[in-house]
Amino acid sequence: MITFDQLILLYRNTAFSADGSVNRLHIRDHSVLETLKLIDTDDGAFKDSGITIRDSSDQLVLSGTISVEISPPRSGLGSLARNVEGLLAAPSHRIKEPSRFYLFSERFAYNDADVPESVVKYRNTQRLIRALSEAAALVDPFQAEAIFLGPGRLRIPFLYKATDLNEVKPAVVDELEDFVFEKIHKDQKTAILASNVIELCRHQPETERFRFLLTHLRELVSKTQDGYKLFASEFSYEKIKSKTEEAINEYTNKIHKTFHDIQNQVMGVPVATIIIATQLKTATTCGVEFWANLAISIGATLFVLLLSVAVYNQLMTLNNIEGDLRRQKEKLNREYATVADQFVPLYIKLGTRIIIHRWIMRLIIIACWSGVGLTWWIFLRLSTPEPWACF
Repeated sequence: MITFDQLILLYRNTAFSADGSVNRLHIRDHSVLETLKLIDTDDGAFKDSGITIRDSSDQLVLSGTISVEISPPRSGLGSLARNVEGLLAAPSHRIKEPSRFYLFSERFAYNDADVPESVVKYRNTQRLIRALSEAAALVDPFQAEAIFLGPGRLRIPFLYKATDLNEVKPAVVDELEDFVFEKIHKDQKTAILASNVIELCRHQPETERFRFLLTHLRELVSKTQDGYKLFASEFSYEKIKSKTEEAINEYTNKIHKTFHDIQNQVMGVPVATIIIATQLKTATTCGVEFWANLAISIGATLFVLLLSVAVYNQLMTLNNIEGDLRRQKEKLNREYATVADQFVPLYIKLGTRIIIHRWIMRLIIIACWSGVGLTWWIFLRLSTPEPWACF
């Protein structure tokens, strides 16, 4: 039977045409000649090789050149492709390098010592996929896809092109391999890696997930290493995440409650405004109109005064919450510095919300006291007699 290594000798001595239809093969030595004769005379070798000799048998002579049509050989023998991009056309080759292959653009065979840069990048990507597969719940080598389980379920097809291989940095792949294939705490490490893969890629379109992973590989490895450092320090990454999220929810409810507690009083401001605007009358004497206007003005002042006390109390509560948030953030940076950057933005958002609530309350008080000032101005304008003359 013919072997792929015999075919490689033929490929090396072939000048491939641009369209691949007619190629010129130089019979350089006896090995090439014997292989061609085997293909020419043996039906099994002819079918397995994928090589069709276009010239007559008497032209098979040493140092001669013949026309041949070259197609990929039987898949069991090996793979023939123009370049790495052609090799990736087969889904199985995206997840695992074929055991035997030849790239005729690079003039490279699978066992050559001098490896071109394109193949080096391809092999680095294969190393990356093997490391990621350790964290996957299921890997389909025929469809070239993996399923990750953790906080949810995520399917990642290994879809990529030769141009995407530039994103794969060997040093980062080395770090991931050292992390995943070390036997100590391997189950915990792969669980952390799977969770980070899901968190990083879950919002991406399915067909773009692996490419997105390639461009964010440094981020993935860093987060995974940080998560393991927490575990190694007897702290679970998920536990820290859960505790932080609980604290954030608690503080969010507290901030919301500061406004909810005075909501009824604030809702009364428009009603009081309408009452004042419609009930104040012109008072020419110290009669009923004067005393009614005075009562309304005093009532509006007391209402705003009590509202101011309530708002001041809520502002003090916001200050306390802000202080607690600051201490929690400092503790996070101090004790869990390796993953603090992942949670600090949540505290920053709460701080921004506190600032907004504080300004809303201040604006409410400013508007209310402005209304009180306007009420007394109107009272004085509507009262013909001097107010103190009526007492």
